[in-house]
Amino acid sequence: MKKVLSVGLAVLMLVLCAIPAFADSMTISTSTEQDEWQLAYPADTQIPWEASEQALGAVTATKLWLSPGKTVTVSVASVNDYRLVNKTDAEKSIAYTLSGADAIAFLPGEYGKTFPLSAAVAESEWRQAAAGEHTDVLTFTAEYKNA
Repeated sequence: MKKVLSVGLAVLMLVLCAIPAFADSMTISTSTEQDEWQLAYPADTQIPWEASEQALGAVTATKLWLSPGKTVTVSVASVNDYRLVNKTDAEKSIAYTLSGADAIAFLPGEYGKTFPLSAAVAESEWRQAAAGEHTDVLTFTAEYKNA
């Protein structure tokens, strides 16, 4: 009887060792109630006198939590119609062109993406420019929409 009991216990032990173990899978997720974005814009840039081209800085996505299929686009407008206007005589101005502002768009996952901006002034504009400080203001407008 001892032999039968010993063999039975040995078989039972083998069967118990062969039972597979199941582990739970782990899911990590996060969500936000709404899309959020934050953009950085250049500010207070100086253009050296007689510079043909000057970097103005960049539009950068510093926070970008967008739903799939959404985008944030940025348009840029000049208060003075892309002219640097003399502070003491508004009739005197220097025309310039703005580069890099024509297709600013951020899609989901493009955190940290930058769009560099630069201003170019033709030599002929510098030759006819009046002395003094000249300014313009650029307005950046961000729009959240479907991609």
